[in-house]
Amino acid sequence: MKLINMLVNGQLHLGLVTERGVVDVTELEMKIDTNAPQSMMEAIRMGRENALPYLQEVELLAKRFLREDEITYAPAVDDPEKILCAGVNYRAHIEETRGSFTPAEVPTIFAKFRNTLAAHRGEVKLNRSSKKHDYEAEIAVIIGKRASYVPVEDAENYIFGYTLANDVSARDLQKATSQWVPGKTCDTFCPLGPCIVTSDVLSYKNMHITGYKNGELRQEGWSSDMIHDIPTLVSYLSHCCTLEPGDVILTGTPAGVILGRPEGQQDWLRAGDVLTVREDTIGELTVTMREA
Repeated sequence: MKLINMLVNGQLHLGLVTERGVVDVTELEMKIDTNAPQSMMEAIRMGRENALPYLQEVELLAKRFLREDEITYAPAVDDPEKILCAGVNYRAHIEETRGSFTPAEVPTIFAKFRNTLAAHRGEVKLNRSSKKHDYEAEIAVIIGKRASYVPVEDAENYIFGYTLANDVSARDLQKATSQWVPGKTCDTFCPLGPCIVTSDVLSYKNMHITGYKNGELRQEGWSSDMIHDIPTLVSYLSHCCTLEPGDVILTGTPAGVILGRPEGQQDWLRAGDVLTVREDTIGELTVTMREA
C-alpha cells in the first residue's frame, strides 16, 4: 500500500494511492466514519496491521480520486521524534572517499532534526555559511511501533514502511570537525517522499536506488550492497535508544556524491539545480535548490 502526506487548504491530509488515483482519506473519513486513520502519523501509530484493513475499506467506499498533479505534497513523515542516519554504509561510497573512512563493525550514526524536513516537488534552501552543498540519495525506514533492544531477526516486524530521502549535506560545515551534525541539519536538508510504501509490499533486500542531478544519473546502488543492512540498523539503534512510531532512519548513500569526484570536477550544488531520487516501487522524490 502507498500512502501520501499531502496539504489540502493548508491542512495535512492522508492520501491513499490506488489504480484509479489518490483517495483523500482524511476528507472521506470526515464524511463517513470508517475508523480509518485521518493522518499519516495516526496511520503509523496505529501500526500496519491495524491501519491497513481500514484503509482498504476506504478504497472501496471512495468515489472521488485525485490526479497526481492535483496533489500538494508534504514531507512523507511530518512529525518524527527522531531522524537517525547511517553514514558511509555502502562500500563503493567508502571507496570514493579516498581512504577517509573504513568499514566499521558497527554503524556510523548521526542525526538530523525536524527543521530539515522538506517535501517532494518542494525546495531545499542553500545554507549561507556553506559553499559546498552536496546530495545523497537514500532509502529511509519508517518505524511502525516502539522498539527497544530488538534482536536483528525481529527487526523487520518494527518497520511500518519505506520512503525516499535526500541527505543534503554542507560538506565544508560537515568536515570542519569530527562531528557531522552542523553540515547535516541545515533547514530543509532532509526531503522525504513522495510516499510511504508499507513493508508488506516492499522488501528491504534488494531495492534499486538512483540519484540524479539536473537529469544526469549520478548515483546508483542496491540495498543489498549496504554494509549494515536495514534490520541491523533498526536493531542497533534500538539498543542505543527507544525508537518510536514515526521515527525515520536514513540508511546511507551509494557512490556518486560530489564529494567523491576529483577536485576539479566537484560541481557543488547551486540555486536552480534539480535533484531526483528514484526507487522502482516507491517512485521519485524531486526537489529544487534555491537561495536561502
